[in-house]
Amino acid sequence: QFNTFGGNPVCSAGGLAVLRVIDKEKRQEHCAKVGSHLIDQLKLLQQKHDIIGDVRGRGLMVGIELVTDRTEKTPAKAETGVVFEKLRELGVLVGKGGLHGNVFRIKPPMCFSKDDADFVVDALDYALSKL
Repeated sequence: QFNTFGGNPVCSAGGLAVLRVIDKEKRQEHCAKVGSHLIDQLKLLQQKHDIIGDVRGRGLMVGIELVTDRTEKTPAKAETGVVFEKLRELGVLVGKGGLHGNVFRIKPPMCFSKDDADFVVDALDYALSKL
């Protein structure tokens, strides 16, 4: 069997209720706005810290690539680990990915606010300044 509970009316009703709330509260629009703000702020931070090789994403799914050389895109593997731990100490939990483990993945919940985004950017700025 592939999907034992597929089409279960109770589960389907729960999913439909969630989709209705997302639509009613305009969560997708909110995520687009906050995500754009977050990416804009991270791109400003990129101008301050040479280790940020790339900032990319859409909505609230954002990647920050750390490199030791922007031209060569040399992965900053060791530095990524140090910054990752400093962010954790500051209360910011991010994912780590990419082929070389040098890309921070920010994937917050839909209730993430501009203030939350600013906190993440400030924490990253602080963590990078400690390298």
